[in-house]
Amino acid sequence: MIRPPMSEPRSALVRWGTYLQERFPLQSQGVLVAVFAGGALCAAHLLRDVPGWPPAAAFAVAALVVLGFFFQLRVADEFKDAEADRQYRPLRPVPRGLVTLRALAAAGLGVAVVQLALVVLFDLRLLPYLGLVWGFGALMSVEFFARTWLEERPWAVLVSHGLVVPLIALFAAACDGWAAWPGGLGRLLAASWFTGTVIEVGRKVRAPDDEELGVETYSAAWGRGRAVSVWLGAVGLACGAAVGFGAAAGTVGLVAGALAPVLLLCVGAAVQFLRRPVAGAGRWIEGAAALWTLALYVVVGPLALLLR
Repeated sequence: MIRPPMSEPRSALVRWGTYLQERFPLQSQGVLVAVFAGGALCAAHLLRDVPGWPPAAAFAVAALVVLGFFFQLRVADEFKDAEADRQYRPLRPVPRGLVTLRALAAAGLGVAVVQLALVVLFDLRLLPYLGLVWGFGALMSVEFFARTWLEERPWAVLVSHGLVVPLIALFAAACDGWAAWPGGLGRLLAASWFTGTVIEVGRKVRAPDDEELGVETYSAAWGRGRAVSVWLGAVGLACGAAVGFGAAAGTVGLVAGALAPVLLLCVGAAVQFLRRPVAGAGRWIEGAAALWTLALYVVVGPLALLLR
């Protein structure tokens, strides 16, 4: 549990730094986003069979805009969870008064302005992809106008919200400047969708002693066994889609060989969690999910491009 300081800092800069450290730590988010965006960009470059590497500007735009997307999703979650946070998690930044929802909304809009400027300056063809992610994110923020129906069906939330990940991957891939979708791109997007599910389920699988009142987890909704089975199924589907991408890109041996040990590690983490669901054991699943994500995007993107 996060324990706030005895008194909140008065400086706006320090308050925002504290907020980011607690809710959107750039040191970890930045690495994950850079690998995700760079991997999708390199994978698209590989599919087009273009010599060399994507330009540095493409990497920068992809990483910065994608980082902005994930920050905006965090802001949307703050609004969606505001009442539950006030009631069950008063130590979080918004209920304890570190930042306000209005300030968060302004920050999200400010990030959108920066994203738009980057896209306009780099490549106007990216505008439809930018709008697609924004539009889908807006629908997510209102739970697709079916909040009650979704709240009663965790699987529907998982499937519908997970679609934002391949849309973000599509934006990053489009930074490579292709005029028509390269063959095999759909398999990359499928791998992104299932890997997003790996992350989402992985962070919401907990041991019994770690479950909290008012915190929705898949382990509480489905039971630990079913939740872990869904998580492992997502890992397997992501692996299958990645191997399919490798077949389209001519790197199937590399992709399959490099991801096989990570897949086995995920199976080991799942078995360990189910055998010893002690306090904190959910970190095994969450850590394996992060490792899987990093490995997949490194393998299908820069590693495959380097060794082609």
